Amino acid sequence: MGFTIRGVIVLVLVTGARAAYAEPDELRLAEIVAVAVRQSPDLDRARIDVDAARAQLLRAEGALDVHLGARATGLAVHTTVDDPNGEVEQRRIALEVSARRALPTGGTLGITAGTDRTHLVGIQRDINSNPVQSGVDHRYATSLALDLTQPLLRGAGAAAFEAPISQAVRRRDAAALTHEARARDLVTSLEQQYWEVAYTWRQLEIRKASLDLAQQQLAYTEGAIRSEKVAKSEALAVQEAIAIRKQDVLAGEQDLYERSLALRQLGGLEIGPEAIMVKTVALPAKIDAPELDVSAVLREAFEHSADLAAFEAIRQAAEIGVAVADSGARSKLDLDVSAGPISADTTLGKALSSATSHPGYSISASLTFDHAIEHRTERGEQAVARAALSTAKANERDARAKLAVRATRAVQRARAALASIALGDEAIGLAEQNIVAEQKRFELGKSTNFEVLRRQDELEQARLRHAAAIADYLTARADLDGLNGAILARYGIVMP
Repeated sequence: MGFTIRGVIVLVLVTGARAAYAEPDELRLAEIVAVAVRQSPDLDRARIDVDAARAQLLRAEGALDVHLGARATGLAVHTTVDDPNGEVEQRRIALEVSARRALPTGGTLGITAGTDRTHLVGIQRDINSNPVQSGVDHRYATSLALDLTQPLLRGAGAAAFEAPISQAVRRRDAAALTHEARARDLVTSLEQQYWEVAYTWRQLEIRKASLDLAQQQLAYTEGAIRSEKVAKSEALAVQEAIAIRKQDVLAGEQDLYERSLALRQLGGLEIGPEAIMVKTVALPAKIDAPELDVSAVLREAFEHSADLAAFEAIRQAAEIGVAVADSGARSKLDLDVSAGPISADTTLGKALSSATSHPGYSISASLTFDHAIEHRTERGEQAVARAALSTAKANERDARAKLAVRATRAVQRARAALASIALGDEAIGLAEQNIVAEQKRFELGKSTNFEVLRRQDELEQARLRHAAAIADYLTARADLDGLNGAILARYGIVMP
């Protein structure tokens, strides 16, 4: 009873689908790919990761920016009468401009030009406590200084300075390659799913053709029964075969329904009352392809795999991280040097003239040392960096092994499919001849409907195996083209 109810449900679903979607418009694979690439959430997320990686690279490259600065300060002081140095009024205005940038050695080079004006007035009090100026000092000063800060241990050298940029470059490359790998996987899956739907259409056609053969045999048998050439019982075998083959057709239609929905979902196509079945191009009748060489396929896959290249870039970024951690584990010893001319006079013009004719000078230098006794932070950073490198290497090895397995399996599937196609052509031809021969024996009374139907089943199975082999080859070929990147070029997809 349960089987009957399920059969009725399937029949209603498939019959309704067949009525609504009897003549769906043919969709070419390129059209589905174009929609999927444009709307895929996975590709959107991968693209966002690329944009984020590029932004991080831009931020890292900011270390090479030239920085301009300016500072203006003002000072006003008026001491009290009780000050031991006397009552003083002082006003000072200073202006300073600077430019600085990082050096490839890890240090910083800057130049600073400044000028300031100082007005100093000494005040004395008369007997009536009225303020009286006792002296006025009006002074302009100019200075020009070249400043250098250079790490001598921790953070010293071009490798340490360029490490953040190099890491960001590798991470950007890894994100871009991952984006491409996701695009390859999507298009590969779409092509494989498309050929699966095409195979399901072909499978349905074969089953309908087998049903037609059985119905033709029933018509002939009924005619033979009426003319009393064969017994009435001969019709039973044909009627049973027709019922079974009708079930096969219903199952094929349901399979087509499910695979079409899966393809629409994967491709981001519309799904609704008027958009369920996907009509594909027909499976090719034959495949003319050269023999695949496993060594050549593996070599090409390793050279052009986006996934493997992404893992290599991640591993290179981790290696740079280890070098950075090792540099950061050194003691800090920084050299600071500043030198330049200075001059001063009663007017700004005289001060500038003095700066070029007979300036003074100012030189300063310092060394700053720092060392952590326990070294725990540094050792922790090194351990974290080495763990990240070990993980990256393990992931890269795993990706290489999976790539080899995937490529080898695809080659073997393609080879087996090609061999099966060749044998299938022969089997179909022989099965067709056997049906004709068995039909003639039946007409002569030397065979039964059971044997004729068995020959028809053999033809159906030969055709199904032939179609399945063609679909297997096409899906295996799609897998190989996905591994070497040819699948994107086929549909004109260029990754940004």
